[in-house]
Amino acid sequence: MDSADAAGARAVRGARAVRAFRPVPVRVGDGGPPPSAAFRWDVAGDPRDPLAVALRHASRRDAEPAVAVVLGTAHRSGDSALLLEGIARAGASGGRRLVLLHRGAGGGSLLRSAALESPGLRVAALELPVRDAGPGLPARIARLAHGATPGIELRVAGDGTVTRTGWRAAVLPEPPVPPDGPARPGGAALVTGGLGGLGLRAAAVLSAVRGYRPVLLDTASPGELPRRPAALLRRLCDAPPGADVLTADVTDHRAVARALGRVPLPIRAVVHCAGVVAGGPVALARSRDLDALAAPKADGLGTVLDTLDPGALRHLVVFGSVTARVAHRQLGGYGLANELLRREALRRAAALPRCATVVAEWSLWSGAGRAQEMGAVAQARRMGMAPVPLAPGMAALLRLLRWPAGARTAGTVVLTGPGEDRAFPPEGLDERYNSPT
Repeated sequence: MDSADAAGARAVRGARAVRAFRPVPVRVGDGGPPPSAAFRWDVAGDPRDPLAVALRHASRRDAEPAVAVVLGTAHRSGDSALLLEGIARAGASGGRRLVLLHRGAGGGSLLRSAALESPGLRVAALELPVRDAGPGLPARIARLAHGATPGIELRVAGDGTVTRTGWRAAVLPEPPVPPDGPARPGGAALVTGGLGGLGLRAAAVLSAVRGYRPVLLDTASPGELPRRPAALLRRLCDAPPGADVLTADVTDHRAVARALGRVPLPIRAVVHCAGVVAGGPVALARSRDLDALAAPKADGLGTVLDTLDPGALRHLVVFGSVTARVAHRQLGGYGLANELLRREALRRAAALPRCATVVAEWSLWSGAGRAQEMGAVAQARRMGMAPVPLAPGMAALLRLLRWPAGARTAGTVVLTGPGEDRAFPPEGLDERYNSPT
């Protein structure tokens, strides 16, 4: 296995081959007076929700028809079904406007993919304050929905300010060169999805450069690995400080607790790589399919963090996907899973005051990972996407391990491969935010 010095030196060179972008809020107005400040609302959601009640009261028979999906502060059981119901209602009526209204539950990623696959579908997504359902809110929602740029989600703050997400090219934190060793002697690093191609490489980086003992958690067992990953695992286990392999479903609280209870060292870092990839048109998706995609990502992260000692944790790096930000055909469910993962990670950061929390929303990888295994990398390049090469991507992971600690600095970064990526940043965003800082 490579020495820590060599791996650390490569981190400086390799990270330059990965482009990083940070989200920034860009203030927008209400879009001016629309033809109508009202809709004839068809509401999908909890009928007792104050916002759903307000929309029904403000609905006008002579106004443009629209479907509203009303969700709460977090994605709950049944919300995937509501999103699909809203998409189906809007599509069945010849392309009625579809408006997602939520207070943190998310779902805009799924609507964007649905609109991409069904061009007649007009969608808008608004994230609203938790407690604002005053008499003027339905009219403001109508104004914002009328003026919203397709594919751009708007966020209304408690003071009434409306923003969208802009993007700023970012410089990742410098890696430790020479490496500064483990955060604490004897510390361990948990890698979920640890026997996958990316999980094994991440574990090698954590071991060689950071000095952590990797703990690889996966539903698969070592005996199921193909020849090359099996050889990489053997090298990882044989080299100091060694490695532990645990078999458990990351969504099974009891199984995860039993498995992690056997780890003798304090877990200082978590790299959450667990997840499954599946595609298909949104119009043919079932709610249980969407929930199955989200389970190892968002639910699995919650399971792991509920099991660990939050006071011992120093690093949380969550592997997400750019599909949560930009619509891709056939990947609406996967995009939703990664959107829910990001929201869950940032919510959880509030309870991790000594931990550095960052959600890395990667483009697809080349050299390892599911896209590589599925043969999708060449097709992605033809579509103008910039895959993340394996070595530079792992170098970027090293730099993410230097993210500043604290709940207030928890954040998100999108990472693409070298060169221009026609899919990201999205078109139509303010160029002021596309320069390095």
